[in-house]
Amino acid sequence: MKKLINLLLGYVEIAVTGAFPERLLNLCAQNRLPFWRLRWTDETSFTFRVALRDRKRLDELARRAMCDLEERSRQGAAVAAERMVEHRWGFLLGLGFCVLAVSFLSRFLLVIEVTGNERVPTAVILSQLQRAGVRPGAFGPAIREREAANTALLGLPELSYLAVNIYGTRAEIIVREVEKAPELLKEDVPADVVAAADGIIEDIQTDSGRAMFQDGDVVAKGETLISGVLDLKEPEGGTVDLGSLVVHAAGSVTARTWRTLEETIPLTGQGKEYTGEEARAYHIKILWLELDFFENSSISGGRYDKITKTADLTLFGRPMPASLTTVTCRGYTLREEPVDTEAAAGELKELLLFRLEELMEERKGEALRTDFVTRQENGRLTVTLLAECREEIGRTVERDGEVGRVYGGSAATPPEDTKDNG
Repeated sequence: MKKLINLLLGYVEIAVTGAFPERLLNLCAQNRLPFWRLRWTDETSFTFRVALRDRKRLDELARRAMCDLEERSRQGAAVAAERMVEHRWGFLLGLGFCVLAVSFLSRFLLVIEVTGNERVPTAVILSQLQRAGVRPGAFGPAIREREAANTALLGLPELSYLAVNIYGTRAEIIVREVEKAPELLKEDVPADVVAAADGIIEDIQTDSGRAMFQDGDVVAKGETLISGVLDLKEPEGGTVDLGSLVVHAAGSVTARTWRTLEETIPLTGQGKEYTGEEARAYHIKILWLELDFFENSSISGGRYDKITKTADLTLFGRPMPASLTTVTCRGYTLREEPVDTEAAAGELKELLLFRLEELMEERKGEALRTDFVTRQENGRLTVTLLAECREEIGRTVERDGEVGRVYGGSAATPPEDTKDNG
């Protein structure tokens, strides 16, 4: 431990010469001046080490002992720091400037992180925060976190909660999205449930109204599956016609359906042939500073590809507010060329499957089996998708009238006209 302390505080190795050099050792002991690494070179001289802080006291004791001192070397962290201050003042000045610059720049926002969003894009949230003053390069202590969060939240009705937390150069944005409210049933409007597609009913469930079909029945598009008109039964032996009651029909009807989807494209298309003409432009963005550089003039003519590449600066995996954007323009001309039928058919099949998936998602269904038919005629390639599905085919259609009205035998009959609820 003492060795480590002496190394940090510094020490001096000194050669002592005199008629009676042992007198200096006695004086050091009497004045409690510590020394170590004592080595006799002859009867009148020796070397030893003393702490750097005791160097002046040793000179006084050497005069009293009538000895000459010769400093051989200085070692330790304190000595190194003294040499640096003496010979490298420029380095120390630069180091001090860097410390001040880091202390000042660390109060500016460099990174903004958004968490908790799923449906609302991060870019939309960042754009609204920028209007509230929260952006890369903003002075962190000047931002009032609560006010900035409230201002940004007013422009984002899709969010129910937004918080801004600033930690040095990083701003953490925590958001919560608004939960979708369930669609309310219009029980005060008369309605029927009709078939949205042809199919074979597998399961029909009625919440209100009267089921017009049973499981296993074949139905056509537009037929009424659940009627909003209920027949009121007469008491046994009665002579009064109670008529019908109008309600808002509701329920679910699952059926097996067959869907046919089709896509077509021409067998010839226009391909690109690059002319070799090329132009580049560079855009540098550092915090709020933006600079544009142009390597050469723009491409003349009307057809060119514009390729934009942005390289963001990262530090330890975190994005920094600095980026380099390269915009490359490549000129080309158009030429007629045949379409790769195999590749085109594959793309059309993927498109048809995507359309079927969207349709089944909307109808809360699933595709049980799919088949494709490909044909070429009249200079076009056509792909047809035949799919067997299980889906919800019930669609609510409103009708005229009043809910709860009773139509008697001699009263007006319930109206037949309906209107689509959309």
